[in-house]
Amino acid sequence: MKAREFLFSCEDQAMARLPAGFPQPERRVMWTILQLHYGAPEIHFELQPQVSRGIVELGLHFEGPVEANEAAALLLAERIGDVLPPLGEGWELEEWTASWRRLHRPFPFERLDGTLAREGADAFARLLLTLAPLVPDLVRAAKGARPAAPVVRAARVARRLRHRRARARR
Repeated sequence: MKAREFLFSCEDQAMARLPAGFPQPERRVMWTILQLHYGAPEIHFELQPQVSRGIVELGLHFEGPVEANEAAALLLAERIGDVLPPLGEGWELEEWTASWRRLHRPFPFERLDGTLAREGADAFARLLLTLAPLVPDLVRAAKGARPAAPVVRAARVARRLRHRRARARR
């Protein structure tokens, strides 16, 4: 199965598993990345098969300003005890980059096939059912976050640049 075919198969199956009347998210597709959101694109559910790495990544991503991402992730962390049991094994809330946060799970694979698409769709549907009701609170937390002081922000940028330069030298 090709990556885009897999992506759309997972999406179709996941949406079919949601109960009637479940709020339908807005949709964005960028080749082999599917993002679903509820009015705030910076907080979105993401599905991405990465053929070269042999994994499918599924998660809830916080990709706005660092302060907003941190506020939303902290609120999710406070509720993580209620969130993880219905999702199942393998989920991690992490500081993904210097500014982005995510709750995600990788699905390793040797090939994209119907069995993996069904497994991914089941997990995607559980993710939506579990976390979509929390999204309005997460968005409010993100919008209420106070920006870091300019000095702190400048220090973060300088630290990131040093880190990138060090990685580039390796």
